[in-house]
Amino acid sequence: MKANSEKTKQSKKATRRVLAGVLCGASVLSLVLSLVMPPISQAIANDAQTVSTEETVTGDSSSESTDVENTNNGDTENQNSDDVENGVGDAQPEEQPKDESQAEDNEAVDDGTVSVAEEAAENEEAATAIANGGELRDKLQGVGENQAVSFELANDIDYPGEIKLEKSGSNITLDLSGHKITHSGDNSNKPLFNITNNAALTVKDSNQGSDQKQTSDGGNNGRVASMDYDTSSGIPTKLTYYVTESTPNGTGTTETLYRHEVSINGAIVGTAAGSTMRLINVYAGGTFNLDSGVITQQYNCNVGNLIYAENGSTVNMSGGYVCGASSSGTGAGIKVSNDKGKASTLKLTGGVIAGNSAPSGGGVYAGGSTVTITGGVISGNSTLPSGTGFGGGIMAEGGSVTVSGGYITNNKYANFCGQDGYGDHGGAGLAARNGTHVTISGGQITGNYSEEAGGGVYVTDVDRNDQTSRQGMAWLNITGGIIASNVSNRSEGAGIRVGQMVDAMINGTEDSKVYITNNHCMSRFDWGGGGIFVQGNSNQGKEYTAGRLFIYNSYISANEAGGYGGGVAVCPTGKTLVTNTEGTAIFGNSSAKDQQDAKADYNPEENSGNEGTPHLSAGGYEGLEHKKNQDADAYNAKEFRENGHADFFLAAEDHKTPIAAVIGKMLGGGDAKYKGSKELTQAITIPANGGVQVYKSIGLSSGVTAQDEAAINAQKVATTFITGNYSWDHGGGIMSNGDLYMGAPEDTYVYPSLKLKATKKLKGRDLKKEEFSFTVYRKNSDNPLAGTTFNRNVCTEVGTAKNDASGNITFDLGEQFATGGTGNEITYYLVEDAGDDPDITCDSSVYEIVVRTQDKPTKLMTVPSKNNPNEEKELLIHNYTITDVNGTKYELDKSGKWVNKKTWSVAKNVDGYYQIICEDGSPTFTNVCTAYDSTGVWIPKATKVVEGGEMKEFTLEFADNENFDKPMTATTDPDGEITTTADGKKSQTRSFGEIEYKLDQLDKLKTDSTGRGASKTFTYYVREKKESSTYPHYKFDQSVYRFKVVATDNTKGRIDCAVTYMKGTVGSDGEWKPDPDAEELNLTETSTPTFTNTYSTSLPLSGMSGVTLTYLAGAVVLCAAAAWMHIRRKANAKGGERRE
Repeated sequence: MKANSEKTKQSKKATRRVLAGVLCGASVLSLVLSLVMPPISQAIANDAQTVSTEETVTGDSSSESTDVENTNNGDTENQNSDDVENGVGDAQPEEQPKDESQAEDNEAVDDGTVSVAEEAAENEEAATAIANGGELRDKLQGVGENQAVSFELANDIDYPGEIKLEKSGSNITLDLSGHKITHSGDNSNKPLFNITNNAALTVKDSNQGSDQKQTSDGGNNGRVASMDYDTSSGIPTKLTYYVTESTPNGTGTTETLYRHEVSINGAIVGTAAGSTMRLINVYAGGTFNLDSGVITQQYNCNVGNLIYAENGSTVNMSGGYVCGASSSGTGAGIKVSNDKGKASTLKLTGGVIAGNSAPSGGGVYAGGSTVTITGGVISGNSTLPSGTGFGGGIMAEGGSVTVSGGYITNNKYANFCGQDGYGDHGGAGLAARNGTHVTISGGQITGNYSEEAGGGVYVTDVDRNDQTSRQGMAWLNITGGIIASNVSNRSEGAGIRVGQMVDAMINGTEDSKVYITNNHCMSRFDWGGGGIFVQGNSNQGKEYTAGRLFIYNSYISANEAGGYGGGVAVCPTGKTLVTNTEGTAIFGNSSAKDQQDAKADYNPEENSGNEGTPHLSAGGYEGLEHKKNQDADAYNAKEFRENGHADFFLAAEDHKTPIAAVIGKMLGGGDAKYKGSKELTQAITIPANGGVQVYKSIGLSSGVTAQDEAAINAQKVATTFITGNYSWDHGGGIMSNGDLYMGAPEDTYVYPSLKLKATKKLKGRDLKKEEFSFTVYRKNSDNPLAGTTFNRNVCTEVGTAKNDASGNITFDLGEQFATGGTGNEITYYLVEDAGDDPDITCDSSVYEIVVRTQDKPTKLMTVPSKNNPNEEKELLIHNYTITDVNGTKYELDKSGKWVNKKTWSVAKNVDGYYQIICEDGSPTFTNVCTAYDSTGVWIPKATKVVEGGEMKEFTLEFADNENFDKPMTATTDPDGEITTTADGKKSQTRSFGEIEYKLDQLDKLKTDSTGRGASKTFTYYVREKKESSTYPHYKFDQSVYRFKVVATDNTKGRIDCAVTYMKGTVGSDGEWKPDPDAEELNLTETSTPTFTNTYSTSLPLSGMSGVTLTYLAGAVVLCAAAAWMHIRRKANAKGGERRE
């Protein structure tokens, strides 16, 4: 036994030794690893970083590294070279030395090649370079038929003779290369170049001077271009010209003046004084092209034309400058003519024509030819300061001028003819006459200045007004572009002047709008026309020769007149018509008001005076030939002065037939809200569907502002904007004494004034004044009674009215204007407008009123067709007079059909009213009033909860007072549906009886006497009845909840209730008070006042705590027993060991 014990002890000792060794070894190993691992980890990390870097450099990692590789090929090759030196791979030379070696080889190879090329180039240069005048002549004239050859100047050249380019199909390009050709013409007016017989010459300058642009101060108009000259040679060295650039901004434009300075390098210069030479002469099918370079004249010299073309020849200008010429003829800069045969052509796509002057067509003159402008600039050209003529920038006689791009700007008509009231000369920007067709679809005509008439555009055929037909007459068609900031100083038409025998049409498009803006007519004598002037003819029998303007979809606003008619003014010898078919919106313009401080002090010699208020034309002053004093009649008429004339003004001699017609609906369909005066004596208001015919005078001001819906709608559909213009006297936007037609050329139908009378009755309560409204419609083409309701959309509204306190309804429709007729029968409908009062049942009867009439047409004017100016049609005003009236009453039957209830003949009463009253005397319309009423109910609820016991028959009380007098009660049902929660609580929600609310219980709104929207707050209380004697083991909830019920009428016959509740108690004073932490809660299906009762029984040590202590005592006894048993086992174990 002892031996075994010893062995056991030895074994345990060995085991302990092994464990100790293992622990010791583990400690040592740990110590070693802690010392060794950090350096190894760092080394591994470094290696990883190195590998990553190498991958990046070789392009395996990112796009950035690819960029590095692409830009460091030399470095890569150097690395490879290092590898070669170290014996790695095949030996390769370095990249950079290889390139250099290659370059040297190439140079060595190229030496021979370059020598050959240089020799060839020298031969070519010798063939194309021009060093003197003889070479210029010989080489250009030596080009054969159908050959295309280019030449380049090597030196400045003076060549006085003539060079003829006349071989068919030859195409020569001459590069001035910064050099100049001077030409005197041998003092015999010979041209430098004669180009004919389908030959073509193109001039360019590969060393053209720069064009420096900068903004400029000063006025935006009439800035004539200027030239700087070499003081010794007189050769031009610099051109300065101006461009007024216009930028559209909403309904207007903004102009900015720019100054351009151009240094002149390569140029062709005329050097003859007093000469009429055509420096470049193109005829009989020749073509001249200017791509770049300058065509000009020497200081104090003259030309007939810098460029001249006739008989089917062509001038194309895509660049360069034609400038600084003066001529005693026409077209100092460029002249194209149909002399000796066919019409010639000028095509301007680029370049600048500037600083040229002539009696007519300072920049360009076209005689029976075609001018097309798609780009480029015509700037600062002028007529001469003495004599008469037309067209500072362009003058055209016959043929056509088409402008779709570029600038015609700052040109000047320089001389006033000396006769006020004529305006027979002008056209600073563009002038045309003698059958010229002018079309403007784009580009800008800006900043031009005329001492007489037509600052921007002047088109006339006054010299041919002895003809009876307008066939072949001049016309103007504007479909796009900007005409802005032009000035006419001593006569009419700052933007545009439309002369006699001219038809002008203005109609932009949605993609290419027309802007006629910010032009100024400063004539103190004439009537004016800031934007546009239309010339008439007051000579007996010559009225038909008046200029005619047709303008469509126009927006005329923000114009100003020093006299009358800020928008439009008319002193017609022709006719004026304003319609709403593609018509106009005239509003927001300004003029003199009702002042009487005019000054009759005009001084024609000094162009001064007429600075009183208002400005009146000087035509009526004694001693003056022209009598244009109808505005003085308006000035002296109180009704005219005081009733408005800011937007429209017309004054003329008395006529027996209408000379003008104006309707009340503006472009876009809105009401123009015109008020003013008629015939100098009658104040008038024009309704939207009404109108007025004028025999002598009218003044109108619109009540529309730019922010109104009517103006916004007009702007949306407008394609022509006439805004921001000014006239010293009248017609800031448009002034006309010719024919002015604003809208599509269609007949106008004037329906007769119609006065109607009807009656109204209301059942159920008293009728109030103006309580119900009624409308009269005019039938168009469709039947408004075709459906189950009256279709107002197929009719035209012509009048509205309301009842008086006695139920009378009266209409005074006045004249109505329309663009379509109805024969000799006009049908109207009288209906009641359905109101929004649900208590009223409106009468749905419709009265059809058939007016039989007689048409008396009056010829207003003869006009060209909108689509064909050579096709004329008569425009008539159809004036209808009434012969008899019939009435028919229609009612809607149960099947939804309109039934004819009665038809009768309507008689006119003594007051001139046609009475729409049934023959039995019954009211025209009868409505029924039914008093409004509404009700609502609310059902109060509360919830009972029991903790620890069973649900009993507990009682809940509900009352409208804190003392619970006469309460409603609800009892819980032990056998009913009870909800038990996870913690054992039992609950049941009970309802009290319905509470009903009626409209008369609520407080009505001050704004609605019917009771709609009425509201009131009601207060109620709920509690649990304490029944301790019945249920002694339950502790009862003592809370008292307050209900607040907001009962509100929903205006649709129902009272809605919004209910909240709050927990509290009723104190000894009998008042309810909320609990300290109570909140106002919304009553819902899941949120109601809740009363909780607690169930209790008697147990040791006061109930449940006794049970708990009993359990604890038992646990202590068990623990003591377990401890005693453990002690016994230990003692037994020791005793047994001793026994062993």
